[in-house]
Amino acid sequence: MILLTKENDLATIREICSILDYSMALVPDATTKLVEEACEHAKRYKYAAVPVFPHHIKLVSKLLKGSSVATQLTLGFPCGGTDSRVKAFEAEVGLENGATEIDMVLNIGRLIDKDFNYVENDIRQVVEIAGKKNVGVKVIIEVGFLNDCQKKDAVELIASAGAEFVKTCTGFGPGKATMHDICLLQTRANGRLKVKASGGVLSLEDALGFKQAGASRIAGRLPITEQLESLGIKSIE
Repeated sequence: MILLTKENDLATIREICSILDYSMALVPDATTKLVEEACEHAKRYKYAAVPVFPHHIKLVSKLLKGSSVATQLTLGFPCGGTDSRVKAFEAEVGLENGATEIDMVLNIGRLIDKDFNYVENDIRQVVEIAGKKNVGVKVIIEVGFLNDCQKKDAVELIASAGAEFVKTCTGFGPGKATMHDICLLQTRANGRLKVKASGGVLSLEDALGFKQAGASRIAGRLPITEQLESLGIKSIE
């Protein structure tokens, strides 16, 4: 594995930070203090977004105001089993509270049941609401529960529903991002969707590998910030 260094790879590190969704505070016991720390890290390193649970969206929007970092609403977490009307309402409230991106979980059980109309309409309702605010939607498929055929089915439904991204995992399920899945999703999407690698990304080198495999966004937590600090990088200019 190639190890990134401040001396030789600062431009690459800057690129990685710019596509990193910093999910440090996307944990069940997230406190106000933890959310504040996550936003401070994100602004310092110019990460792409800070994803949080809905009740923290208003706070994150306030903390990130004036920065380039997006306020990311996580919707239908962690299993996607919420009624579609609830997901739609959750999207409306999140957008009212300042969300500028949405990461939603599709209904995993319905996908496995091949209830494709339900799954597609579930996504489309959120996409249509988000579209009124020009907000993009990433759809999480939880690869750890699916075989490759089901992952391909999910890509087709997500593309048809008009979402922007297909995303591997919430970080709460059994799966994690793998090169196999990034390549599979990228190939199946064939330019119709972007791909987000999420789950088990523990280093800048992990993130770089997924970026090179075709991921346009990558989720990472505190170990990424700790690695940047260990390299002597206090901020990204």
